[in-house]
Amino acid sequence: MDAVQIANTAFAVDVFKKLAEKDKTANIIFAPLCTSTSLALAYKAAKGDTAIQMKQGLHLEDVKDIPFGFQTLTTDASKLSTFYPLKMVKRLYVEKSLNPTTEFVSSAKRPFPSELELVDFKDKTEDTRLQINKSVSDLTDGKMENILVEGTVHDQTKLLVINAAYFITNWMKKFPEEQTKECPFRINKTETKQVQMMNLEATFCLGYINDLKTKILELPCHNKHMSMLILLPKEIEDDTTGLEQLEKELSSEKLLQWTNPSVMANTKVNVFLPKFKVETEYDFKPILESLGMTNMFNEDASDFSEMSETKGIVLSQVIHKVSLEVVEEGADSRDVPGYRILQHKDEFKANHPFMYFFRHNKTRSIIFAGRFCSP
Repeated sequence: MDAVQIANTAFAVDVFKKLAEKDKTANIIFAPLCTSTSLALAYKAAKGDTAIQMKQGLHLEDVKDIPFGFQTLTTDASKLSTFYPLKMVKRLYVEKSLNPTTEFVSSAKRPFPSELELVDFKDKTEDTRLQINKSVSDLTDGKMENILVEGTVHDQTKLLVINAAYFITNWMKKFPEEQTKECPFRINKTETKQVQMMNLEATFCLGYINDLKTKILELPCHNKHMSMLILLPKEIEDDTTGLEQLEKELSSEKLLQWTNPSVMANTKVNVFLPKFKVETEYDFKPILESLGMTNMFNEDASDFSEMSETKGIVLSQVIHKVSLEVVEEGADSRDVPGYRILQHKDEFKANHPFMYFFRHNKTRSIIFAGRFCSP
């Protein structure tokens, strides 16, 4: 794995842990690659302590050529939308009166071809807001409407990051629709809610984290370009969702270790997975500040002089909106015999809270990360 993927995995885990701490029972879904790409572009404009904080917060210290690393990654990841109902918007909007240098604009164009946009917040605030809303709506096939509500931008807005993404699953092996049944989903020790539970028996990669009594299942998406990795603790043993111990132990090193193909085996598995749709919208500013990236939001400390001579340029907001639908859709599920297949049959029943990651298999980057706690 190269340094950019390791950095992005570390950043994804950091953000996941912050969101999980903030609300211990909420469903979570976010697109870490969108945020790290937008911030890598903003980092190109930064200098001094602002740049140091961003580099550390994004774990990019070991990356030799950051723009090139992201260029390769985004080129590969953008191809995913030709295979799936998947769209990712990662934009840095810059107020044009800041007069960003020609050198900055042209050096950003190659690694970040569609990420940088010069706009007029100063004189045409409302027109610009509506124009951004329309553009995000178009780029997400109408799934993300009105991302900037009235009052979110004003004539003093200088820099704005917008991340929007949606994905509808398309599996390598389709879950037969006639097998989907209403079943109870345990939210905690005492409470259950009904959920549409999909069911499929096939050969999948299965792993186990002994000390955390947690099963890991890899569900490949169509053509194996992406996989959903699901981490499911055995039971809810306390008064929480049952995920707290796993969330506490989670680190990027451990995640890479747990999901390494060499520690998982092809097994005949009877899979039960909820059919669900989850949508979230976050203001990432407090999260990024809590990860040490404070200067870029602070007028007295921010330094974006690689881009413009104007003083006091700050990032006003980092808006993050994601929608995920987990459905039966996929190719016909004829079971293809794999290698090293264990003969006995295992059951993977996700009828209580679990953590999940959608990984782009070519670059081993996390495209989406989340937690499902309640239908």
